[in-house]
Amino acid sequence: MEKLKDFLRKLFRKKQKRAVKVNEDEENLKKNKCEQNTKAKIAVKDEMKHTEYPPLPLMMTFFQMGYLAKQCLNQGYGKGVWNIECISSTKNISFHTYGAAIPDIGDVVGAVELSEKLGNINLSQTWRTDAWASSIQAIGEAIGANLYTLLQGEFPKEEDAAPKVELLAGFERAPLKSEIIIPVLHSPKFMGYLLLQPIEHFLFGGRLEFDVEQRQIDMHALCVGYVDDTTEYMLKLEKFKDLRGSVFQRLGDKWAVALKANLFGENMKAFTVGGQYQVDEKTLLKARISDDCQVGFVCQIKVTDNIEGIYYFGFDGNSPMSGDHKVGISWSFKA
Repeated sequence: MEKLKDFLRKLFRKKQKRAVKVNEDEENLKKNKCEQNTKAKIAVKDEMKHTEYPPLPLMMTFFQMGYLAKQCLNQGYGKGVWNIECISSTKNISFHTYGAAIPDIGDVVGAVELSEKLGNINLSQTWRTDAWASSIQAIGEAIGANLYTLLQGEFPKEEDAAPKVELLAGFERAPLKSEIIIPVLHSPKFMGYLLLQPIEHFLFGGRLEFDVEQRQIDMHALCVGYVDDTTEYMLKLEKFKDLRGSVFQRLGDKWAVALKANLFGENMKAFTVGGQYQVDEKTLLKARISDDCQVGFVCQIKVTDNIEGIYYFGFDGNSPMSGDHKVGISWSFKA
């Protein structure tokens, strides 16, 4: 009888362990799915941003510092399984559609946007799979500088999600550029940056994020860089404890190499290194590898000024044959 009791106890414990393991697996799957959906939503927002009518840029923004390294190491690598974009525009009206499967074939996201320019006023309405958004932008000039404001609202489809409204204001007069984002409704952060180019090729920038509800600074960063026709160096110090850098270097007319790395602070071992080769004026080949041995290859094709395509292939370098493999295709059409 005692042996039978011991056997039943062991069997019950095993079932409990299995149940716990199943619950943990389910939680991990839910967490991964949530992260993937968030990345997909961000991808849609990023794709739709450039259809607004910004003022003619005299200078790059703070977030474009390190632009050449980002283009070499990031562009084309995170497009998902498939991605298609169509833009049709006249002098004052632009119609933009976007669709993608990110990160898997069954996770489809997309958006439709209509923009209209009325003199110095630009209106935009966007319908996304997760929300709809509206914006109104005003552009002007004063004291020899570009001035612009953008009032934008986002209205999520989820019942428990609150609408968010922000006001962006910008000033641009070389060698200075600055933008601030002011929270209006359910947007907890005040954000702003300042970019200065005191002499040719050298850039200095600063960025600040302030949580209005918590009354504390969430993020502050300083950045310094050097850019010329063949070289780009960038250093960014965040919260006075995390130092990151990037390098882009052209090697002749066709070759270029790039590196992004965390130099000090958290994730010090994180880096991405890659290169590109300009086959001809219409074809660019790129490759990269990261610290976790994720390998990727990209082929960018420019059929015409209005038609561009990107092909992507990636795999886990730790296990090239049995590990994860990723394939993606992206096309953009403009008229």
